[in-house]
Amino acid sequence: MRIPLTLGKKAALAGLLVLAAGAPLGMSAARSGADVLTVLKDIFPVPATTGNEAPLAERVRALLPAGLNVTEDGLGGMAVQTGQGPAGLLVLAPLDGYGHFVSGITPEGYLTLDRAVPPPHAQFDAYLLGQPVVVSTAKGPLQGVVAQPAMHLLTQERRRSLVENFSLENAYVDLAVRSAAEARAKGVEILDAVTFWPSLTELAGGKWSGPGLGLKAACAVLAAAAGPGQAGAADGAVLAWAAQTKLAARGRGPRASLGAVRVRNHWRPRQVLILDLVAADKGPGTPGLGKGPVLVIAKEAPTPLREAVERAAGSGSIPLQRAAGTETPLSAAFAAGAEGGAETDVVVLAVPVQFLHTPSEIVDLGDVQALRDLLAAILKTGGDR
Repeated sequence: MRIPLTLGKKAALAGLLVLAAGAPLGMSAARSGADVLTVLKDIFPVPATTGNEAPLAERVRALLPAGLNVTEDGLGGMAVQTGQGPAGLLVLAPLDGYGHFVSGITPEGYLTLDRAVPPPHAQFDAYLLGQPVVVSTAKGPLQGVVAQPAMHLLTQERRRSLVENFSLENAYVDLAVRSAAEARAKGVEILDAVTFWPSLTELAGGKWSGPGLGLKAACAVLAAAAGPGQAGAADGAVLAWAAQTKLAARGRGPRASLGAVRVRNHWRPRQVLILDLVAADKGPGTPGLGKGPVLVIAKEAPTPLREAVERAAGSGSIPLQRAAGTETPLSAAFAAGAEGGAETDVVVLAVPVQFLHTPSEIVDLGDVQALRDLLAAILKTGGDR
């Protein structure tokens, strides 16, 4: 039997605040005409990992104006159509971020962890060490902390092994319980989502920091775009929040996102605008914070939708960065001829995020607002019309 080294259970949880995600909603931010930053602050604490997107989808749905017809896709995603007729322009944002789930409960009540999808980078799991986390159970969120031994008591070799070669085999979540039965009595079950503590830090210079902040910013932009007075294109623009986007769909060719494929099969859009994330301030010539959303250019030849995006940014004096990119699982779902469909014009607009896929993601609020303004302008013109 392995007994993990840990801080005292009471000390480990001392000082933790009440989880904001469990607080009831007041007046819907979008319905009350609030701006995208109010929406972002509203949805930020809500956990969302692949396969456990329901809480975020529910919160976003509560923010949508009354009267919109919401279509669910069977995977946990949803969409609204702002006009009539076939889908001309579809705007897509992912609902799911990276995280972990409960893989086991030790006799002493510690939780072990695993992942539903591969990590975004090699060090992603290592950020867990010593971090407060949230376990999303059927009875509500539970506060916990990933056990961390006293580093000064470890040998240099053991310290290096733990920190530099951290794996989920070393991760134990301490809930301050004394047995597996006590953990289950609190509602913990295998496959419950485990996410970083939703600590939102407001920094100087109009920046915010927190785990999963970039993902929530993209969701908030799309929710704000569906707000009052933001009718879409006359031919029926579709705003879609896709679940399970980190899982690959079956089939030949590029590994397309399962959630995006489900959206494609339902709507068959002519044009697709994907709201994604891009790492910021990685060096000279890379996107930077505070310089506007990023137009990710995967092909040299301009397309009608790309020209429409650049036109909307220019006419509205909206800052727009440009960065070379490659096809992603989200965009691959709409590749020309996918599943026998017609060619689709796909454009990716990204939120620049510093320290992407870490517990300390930083976004510039000006970039988020600029993306919201740009999307509103594009929706009013209906893409390339």
